[in-house]
Amino acid sequence: MTAHMKQDAALAGGRFTSRSAGHRRWTLAAMAIGSLVLASSTACKDSNIPFYTAPTSISNTPDGIQNAVTGLFAASRQDIGNDVINLSMFARDIANIQEDNPENAVDGLGLVAIPPSGDQVWDNMYVSIGAAISVINAVPTVAPAYTAPQAAAVIGIAQTIEALDLMILAESRDTLGIPVHAAAGGGPGPVYCNKDVWQQIVAELDSANNQLQKAGSIPLPVKLPTGFSSVSATAAPSTAAGSFASFNRALAAKAGLEYAYAIARNAAGTHPTQFLPGAPDVNALTRADSAATASALYTPGSLSPEPTAGWTDAQDGVFWDWSAQAGDVVNPLNNQEGISVTLKTLVADVDTTDDMRWKAKFGQNPNALQLTQYDSITVRALYVGYPATSTPIPIIRSEGLVLDRAQIQLGLGNFAEAATLINNVHQEVGGFANPLNIAANYTAVRDTLMKEERISTVFEGSNDRVISIRMYDLEAIADTTFHNIDLHTTVLPVPSSEVQGRGGSYVITCP
Repeated sequence: MTAHMKQDAALAGGRFTSRSAGHRRWTLAAMAIGSLVLASSTACKDSNIPFYTAPTSISNTPDGIQNAVTGLFAASRQDIGNDVINLSMFARDIANIQEDNPENAVDGLGLVAIPPSGDQVWDNMYVSIGAAISVINAVPTVAPAYTAPQAAAVIGIAQTIEALDLMILAESRDTLGIPVHAAAGGGPGPVYCNKDVWQQIVAELDSANNQLQKAGSIPLPVKLPTGFSSVSATAAPSTAAGSFASFNRALAAKAGLEYAYAIARNAAGTHPTQFLPGAPDVNALTRADSAATASALYTPGSLSPEPTAGWTDAQDGVFWDWSAQAGDVVNPLNNQEGISVTLKTLVADVDTTDDMRWKAKFGQNPNALQLTQYDSITVRALYVGYPATSTPIPIIRSEGLVLDRAQIQLGLGNFAEAATLINNVHQEVGGFANPLNIAANYTAVRDTLMKEERISTVFEGSNDRVISIRMYDLEAIADTTFHNIDLHTTVLPVPSSEVQGRGGSYVITCP
């Protein structure tokens, strides 16, 4: 991505103004935050409220950059609740069944087409991308100046979060594509197809990693939220515990895996099927594998059990964190416990008697089912992983990264290595004394991996289950038909406001 393309990226989701006055505020916010300017050191004092989210300028001081970075991390988590809820329903793990709004159930389960109104997992993500770009542009003019390693560290952090925002957008829209930057002459930028979006995400993560490597082992010059405490000690190297580069490489492994399958799904004759592995791109998989093993978060053989009272910031990964403090926001999934009902399709893949992950994450549901017509597809179990308004939500954890590498090895045809990694998770986290007996063939390894992945990452920010369903072309196989109707939905629609802002035409560009 060129510097000009990056500068315009924030406007991709915010330039288009054919929407209600209420939604227009998000449009203006996206445009404003994407064009932040440096303020002089005599400008009004920046806010000290935790997770400062809406700066109008960045003071050209280290404190100003700190406030902008804090705002960047706050902006990047704004749509996480909607993202997790929707993709968990698409994965047939959980249904949002509530009596006062029954369309949530039929939409999320794909029984009817999801209406393209609203801006779920769209405008806010582009606002965050704009914040990242503004931080990057502000770094060279800070006074007193950063050292070269310090400047590289801040840029690497901002680029990594920019790439994470694009990952969330790409995972929520998949084959519908997304805009990545505005057109060179202004106006709506191109809508890239899935493979080209992932190519740019991988490149962005590599660029960020290069900056972090330039910074080296220096302490980070900015403070990160507590959910990033496991990667907040130094900039690099990625193999060092506590380095931000370890988070970058973990994301690169996941992005590279998705890129490899996006290439295969875009070309005739290489798409995976129910029984055949297809031909995921070997180069992309190989690079993803190198990224995984280069991350200090990748710890097969020494994984930790799931906590039994909700996630903690130090639970072998990186998390979005929340609080009820003034100026902050609470965990958006905390109030879903009791509303998001567990589905039988999830339980069918889990050993609910002995699996320690099930015991840690699920408890008895004391709430009566509000829409009784769905009784046949639900169980009386309740996800209890977010018991407090301050409980963090996982972005990526060591456990999930090990399973990501198992998927990479599966794509490369290394069935024995994939099975070993699957058993690392099954035994170390699931608590089983004996390994699974996995036949050394594609379908056996794939199906076992997806079962382990399901209970390991359910209702988390990684959304691994639904991504796997798409990668392996199992939308109509792994998902169960409910009430004789199922559209097998696994993507959110592009907001109608975006389409209207493009003159009614949302055309994917895919060479």
